[in-house]
Amino acid sequence: MTLLIRGTMITKHDISDGVSQKLLLNRHETGESRLEIKKISLNVNAYFELTFEQNSLNWLHALTPGLTVDSDNFDIQSLRVINGGKKVVIENVGNAEAELLFCAVLRVSRFLSNGDHIPFENHSVDWSVEPVLLSEFDSRKRIYLASPGLWQGLSCVKGEMIIYPEGGSAPLHHHEGAEHFQYIMAGSGTVTFNETEHVVEKGDLLYFFEKEVHEFINNHPEEFIFAEFFVPGSYKTIWAEDVSVCTWLPTEKDINGRQASRHIEKHVAGEGKNI
Repeated sequence: MTLLIRGTMITKHDISDGVSQKLLLNRHETGESRLEIKKISLNVNAYFELTFEQNSLNWLHALTPGLTVDSDNFDIQSLRVINGGKKVVIENVGNAEAELLFCAVLRVSRFLSNGDHIPFENHSVDWSVEPVLLSEFDSRKRIYLASPGLWQGLSCVKGEMIIYPEGGSAPLHHHEGAEHFQYIMAGSGTVTFNETEHVVEKGDLLYFFEKEVHEFINNHPEEFIFAEFFVPGSYKTIWAEDVSVCTWLPTEKDINGRQASRHIEKHVAGEGKNI
């Protein structure tokens, strides 16, 4: 059954001096204990060492400015992807509380292709230079966050950021071959699952098991934005009958209106090549 985690309902727990975390998604709640998600908060000048489990693939997603990872700037337009067994030092060097999302795929080897391996120890992704894609049938925008082209050939995770202006919607659909989650980055929107509508807002998290039917719409003037990740990254999307299949068109521009760092061809969601 679909999991809806209200961020405001999760209690913070201190993990070191000036550092606390919320366990948004316990690994035992996900299929085959595949994913765990935490939101970590740091007071000004606080820091801590984060060690990653063996046989895991992990990524950090900055939610606020002011963070460094191993003394390198870690801004809100980047992801840091880290192999299991490694450790990093995270510090808040800003002038306000800083927050980041920590996602871990446990026992990641089961999602790797035969003979495949994780080709890096610590890898950065700057999604601000990625091409913005436009939905062919409504006003939504998409920016890829995780793909073989961005994660040095890895296909065990796929992810994107979806931006819903007012009126933007995704019709009823489900996925086969993967489970996935959405973390609400900004605004609020309506999600329908189990034939019931739910309003979700910034800080909430949704987790969909395989074949769970769902749809989204933004009925508010503010943009509704979420980051979405699939594990594994190869799956099939099945759309409801008589709906427009979600198709993405290239704009050649990044989120700041500059020439994008690469070209992505028009494609149906989940079926693009060389992404």
